[in-house]
Amino acid sequence: MQDEDFDILLQKADPDRRLAALFATPQVRDRLFALYAFNHELGKIADASSESMIGEMKLTWWRDAVSDLYAETPKVRRHAITEGLAPLTDMIPQAEWMGLIEARFDDISARPFTSLDAVVDYVDETAGRLVRLASTLCEAELDADRIRAAGRAWGLTGLLRAFPLRARIGRAPVGGDDLARVEATPAMLAQGLGEAKVAEAIRPVREAAARAIRDFRSGGALPPEAVPAVGYAVLVPAYLKALPASPYALAPERPLLLRQMRLTWLSLTGR
Repeated sequence: MQDEDFDILLQKADPDRRLAALFATPQVRDRLFALYAFNHELGKIADASSESMIGEMKLTWWRDAVSDLYAETPKVRRHAITEGLAPLTDMIPQAEWMGLIEARFDDISARPFTSLDAVVDYVDETAGRLVRLASTLCEAELDADRIRAAGRAWGLTGLLRAFPLRARIGRAPVGGDDLARVEATPAMLAQGLGEAKVAEAIRPVREAAARAIRDFRSGGALPPEAVPAVGYAVLVPAYLKALPASPYALAPERPLLLRQMRLTWLSLTGR
């Protein structure tokens, strides 16, 4: 798979991150595309694997493949994504890639979140880490708190938009304590039951996402070099507004043109 194939993959698999990456120089864009293709590959494993053992085997393969890239004598396995990651090893420590992989083992385990803090921790290790790595690849200087806020806003909103799918694999973005508060259970989520109760239980997650995007935007204008790495976060308010009342309903996609216009405005103004 060449760089243009990453582009085709991301048009469908991760369109908003791709749109933001298009504002980068070709060299930086290639780095971001490799990062996002890797993230997509990890993220789809839980959905594609009906048995946890199969998912664990796939994630272990990726863990070993990344380790090979950092060996004393580096080895690049014959896979488009490992070939795309190989040039990035001078910029990204091995532990960062491993962090992305390890977070996905929790998805494979189908272990429900115990609290809102647990949901936020997961988002920090996935979407938040991705923002941080993208900022490094863009050589963009952003305050750590702002990077964290962007990752949380995007990650929490994404989990809410995918709530029905996450519920099916036992990883719905809602704390067990909040479910208990409304007399609901994780078993109800997999069956699509208790719509009103579940909607109330996930309200803290919506509030956390809204709070995170406010924190991100309070940082003022975004530096031009940071737009490709984190610019897609400005789409969060519209996505939050469009969330269905029912947590079991899939969120609608926003028109591509509107997203393109919003990111173009960001690139011109920083806001």
